Amino acid sequence: WLTTMNPETRRLIRVTPADVEETAKMFDLLLGDNLQGRKDYIAENGSMYLEMADIS
Repeated sequence: WLTTMNPETRRLIRVTPADVEETAKMFDLLLGDNLQGRKDYIAENGSMYLEMADIS
Protein backbone atom coordinates (compact mmCIF):
# COMPACT_ATOMS: atom_id res chain seq x y z
CA TRP A 1 0.00 0.00 0.00
CA LEU A 2 1.08 3.63 -0.40
CA THR A 3 0.34 4.86 3.13
CA THR A 4 1.84 4.12 6.53
CA MET A 5 -1.38 2.43 7.63
CA ASN A 6 -2.76 -0.79 6.22
CA PRO A 7 -5.96 0.15 4.34
CA GLU A 8 -7.50 -3.21 5.26
CA THR A 9 -7.26 -2.66 9.02
CA ARG A 10 -7.19 1.12 9.54
CA ARG A 11 -10.25 2.95 10.79
CA LEU A 12 -11.21 6.56 11.16
CA ILE A 13 -13.16 7.89 14.11
CA ARG A 14 -14.54 11.36 14.74
CA VAL A 15 -13.13 12.99 17.85
CA THR A 16 -15.12 15.87 19.29
CA PRO A 17 -13.37 17.66 22.15
CA ALA A 18 -15.47 18.77 25.10
CA ASP A 19 -13.61 22.10 25.35
CA VAL A 20 -12.43 23.27 21.92
CA GLU A 21 -10.49 26.25 23.28
CA GLU A 22 -8.56 24.19 25.86
CA THR A 23 -7.85 21.50 23.25
CA ALA A 24 -6.46 24.12 20.85
CA LYS A 25 -4.20 25.48 23.61
CA MET A 26 -2.86 21.99 24.39
CA PHE A 27 -2.24 21.22 20.71
CA ASP A 28 -0.33 24.48 20.38
CA LEU A 29 1.67 23.77 23.54
CA LEU A 30 2.54 20.16 22.67
CA LEU A 31 2.94 20.48 18.89
CA GLY A 32 3.78 24.14 18.40
CA ASP A 33 7.04 26.08 18.32
CA ASN A 34 7.26 26.86 22.06
CA LEU A 35 9.95 24.32 22.97
CA GLN A 36 10.56 25.65 26.47
CA GLY A 37 6.83 25.67 27.26
CA ARG A 38 6.56 22.05 26.10
CA LYS A 39 9.59 21.01 28.20
CA ASP A 40 8.16 22.78 31.25
CA TYR A 41 4.75 21.11 30.81
CA ILE A 42 6.31 17.66 30.46
CA ALA A 43 8.58 18.21 33.46
CA GLU A 44 5.64 19.33 35.62
CA ASN A 45 2.97 16.88 34.39
CA GLY A 46 4.75 13.96 32.73
CA SER A 47 4.59 11.73 35.79
CA MET A 48 0.77 11.63 35.49
CA TYR A 49 1.11 9.73 32.20
CA LEU A 50 3.84 7.20 33.03
CA GLU A 51 1.39 4.30 33.32
CA MET A 52 0.19 4.99 29.76
CA ALA A 53 3.71 5.08 28.29
CA ASP A 54 4.87 2.10 26.24
CA ILE A 55 8.44 1.77 27.47
CA SER A 56 9.16 -1.78 26.41
